[in-house]
Amino acid sequence: MIGKSNSLTLTIIFTALFAGVLAVLTFACPWIVKGLCVLFRREYLEQFLILVTYAAVPAGWGAIYCLFRLLFNVRKEIVFDAKNVTLLNILSLLCIYVGLLSATGAIKFVVFALISAAAFFAGLIVRVVSIIIAKAIEIKEENDMTI
Repeated sequence: MIGKSNSLTLTIIFTALFAGVLAVLTFACPWIVKGLCVLFRREYLEQFLILVTYAAVPAGWGAIYCLFRLLFNVRKEIVFDAKNVTLLNILSLLCIYVGLLSATGAIKFVVFALISAAAFFAGLIVRVVSIIIAKAIEIKEENDMTI
């Protein structure tokens, strides 16, 4: 089907775009944060925001890695596989890590509370998908033994 192939390709492209944005953020964080702090008159938070951003960057790269692995597994038609469940579990934990990090950031800057809630919710969604895929693998294995 043409729609499925295009959707997968588009998702890979968007993941690559996010990787590009993360690369820029990784290297230009001090300048980006300084500019935003000046723009929003929050200069006193500059060092704190840089620290929180750099603490979240490894989770971002981990998430990009997991997403690419998942997407290329799907492209190879490897869907119901324990490796994908592991990747989804890691992705879920990375979201929860960013949620916890953002929750601590909310102590100084309330906007982090929204980021924290979004990260926790994304982690929850990914965890549910992981559980569903794990159950589907279990059912598939049972069916393969009966045939």
